[in-house]
Amino acid sequence: MDLLDVIRDLVFVQGISGYEDDIRSRVIEYLKKFGEPKVDKLGNVYLTLGDGDEHIAFMAHMDEIGLVVAHIEENGFIRLKRLGGVDVRMLYGQYFEVFTKDGKRIPGVIGLKPPHISTESEMKNAPPIEDLYLDVGASSREEVISMGISILDPVRWMKQFHVLNGRYIVTRGLDDRAGCAILINLIERLKGKKLKKKVTFIFTLQEETGLRGAKAITERDIDELYAIDSVSSGDIPKVDYYLSPVSLGKGPVIRFIDARGANSISLKRKVEEIASRNKINIQEVFTGGSTDAAGTFDLGIPSIALCFPIRYTHTTVEMSSIEDIEALINLLEKIVQG
Repeated sequence: MDLLDVIRDLVFVQGISGYEDDIRSRVIEYLKKFGEPKVDKLGNVYLTLGDGDEHIAFMAHMDEIGLVVAHIEENGFIRLKRLGGVDVRMLYGQYFEVFTKDGKRIPGVIGLKPPHISTESEMKNAPPIEDLYLDVGASSREEVISMGISILDPVRWMKQFHVLNGRYIVTRGLDDRAGCAILINLIERLKGKKLKKKVTFIFTLQEETGLRGAKAITERDIDELYAIDSVSSGDIPKVDYYLSPVSLGKGPVIRFIDARGANSISLKRKVEEIASRNKINIQEVFTGGSTDAAGTFDLGIPSIALCFPIRYTHTTVEMSSIEDIEALINLLEKIVQG
């Protein structure tokens, strides 16, 4: 399978945090080509290859940030609530889709009060989400309901997918659909090979709303666990690079410390040694936010996050280097080989 095609495919599947049914089904479709995936009671997905005394695991989260319908006004405008780290600046002037219970995708927009009728103060400040509303072209609450929209329906940005200069993927949702694609590609590479250890691949839910899937994984007899996720790069104009000294195109990233604290120092040293031995360029960073590695570390499983850098994290134009993603897959394969 072509890596870029898998990333593109996964990106467009619905699956905001808490509403992972569709993306889980798509991941399972891919995994069935390599084995018999299992799903736990919460909805995390597992596939195991190989056998042996040593058990390692790789993990990526299926969910992404988004919105939900919170209230429908009598005039037909829809109020929204955020799921995950949604920056309000990424909302107004954007196209969205409401995913209804009967499978419809209803387009809508979040508009913005035009400058012609705004005060000087309003022009200088981003409106809070409480002042925003989704316009689906309805003139009454009844009309909205007749379209199939109801309270708590998930809402997501309409997406585009581009490759810039032949090197950089740009889309909404690379965090962490690219991570899921990385694991699927790694499974494809490993399938049919004689593995000296047991290797489990885990696709988790609700990472963006508290690492909740990772904290509840049913596989606990794991010796090493690597969370495959993104990390914000600081290679942007007018950004103090030291805040996240990571650049696109300079290799995968060991995200050893984040807002939740440090993870496994022994795994950090192991990855550094494997990368050096195989001449794979890596970057290392202490940054904000967190990953599923923190959730499984709390379970007592030695864990660490290995990441691909992203510019413009949690925006509609997340950007990552194809070269970094491929290098990360190579690194993971070397980890399996020991």
